[in-house]
Order: sequence, then structure tokens, then C-alpha cells
Amino acid sequence: MTWIKFTLWLLGIYTSYYAALIIWDCLRTKRGDTGNDQHELTFVENIEPIKSQVDESILNGKESSVVFSGGVSLKQMFNLAREESVEYTKAVSF
Repeated sequence: MTWIKFTLWLLGIYTSYYAALIIWDCLRTKRGDTGNDQHELTFVENIEPIKSQVDESILNGKESSVVFSGGVSLKQMFNLAREESVEYTKAVSF
């Protein structure tokens, strides 16, 4: 048996296997609805949002200014890291 014959046999076996699976699946779905479509789970939750209590000392700036500093661009982030203004805990991968 040559490699070409082996490959053709293997291709034929895989093709017939997957064709049989597709045909079997098509025959199973054509049997009709058994009413299983009605058995869907739904969840209803009554969640009301609440306003969080923020400490006034943080809003007045008595705590850290880092908390409400806002976002920075990537270039500004590297400048802050170079100036050692940013504390990072994990290594940065590029």
C-alpha cells in the first residue's frame, strides 16, 4: 500500500464518518417538536440601585490624590514610571 492509497482510504473513512454524523443529526431534528422548546430557564431579579456613601475626606483631597487623578495616556504612563510616581506590582510584558 502506498502513501497515496493510505491517504485516500483515510480521507474516505473520515468523510463517511462525518457524513454519517451529519445525516444522523438531520434525522434527529426532523422527528418533530416534543415540546422541549418550552423548557427554557428565565431569571427575574428585582434589583434597585442604591447610592453609595462616599467619605467626605476623600472628596476634599485630604487622602491620596491618586484616587481621583483620572486617566493618562500610555506615553504619560511611561513618564510617570520613569519618575517613579507610579507603583506597580506586576511585571509589564511587551
